[in-house]
Amino acid sequence: MNKGSIIGGVIAIVLILGIGFFLFNNYFNNSTNVTTGNSVDNSNSNVNLDTGSNSKTFTVSSSYLRFYLKGSEAENPEIKVKQGDKIKIEFSSDEGFHDFVIDEFNAKTNRVNPGETSSVEFIADKKGTFEYYCSVGQHRANGMFGKFIVE
Repeated sequence: MNKGSIIGGVIAIVLILGIGFFLFNNYFNNSTNVTTGNSVDNSNSNVNLDTGSNSKTFTVSSSYLRFYLKGSEAENPEIKVKQGDKIKIEFSSDEGFHDFVIDEFNAKTNRVNPGETSSVEFIADKKGTFEYYCSVGQHRANGMFGKFIVE
């Protein structure tokens, strides 16, 4: 085997791996999202949101490893809803790269940069106190979390 065919083989492998990574990453980042400009709608498609229950929309922003709720100056405020409520979280970042996640409801926005928005909708179908948080890096460990309470 000559040096040229070895180099050609290595280049082919690198290209195949690069294309595979791109396709894999693109599929998992965009498979459930509809993107328009800087806005991302990441509605939870496996939940029937047409239940006639009360609808609640919360406008949540993030800055300096904290969440803020529109109309409140509290950091990481408690969000309270009633069981059965249809919830919409409209999330944005004022500073940093963040997202909004509640595991128990399979609710997760896309990760956004400053000035971008993402939203998620779900039904609060179980009572309890749950944690919402940012899943980026160590943000949760650094205090970027709060309580989501379903009564």
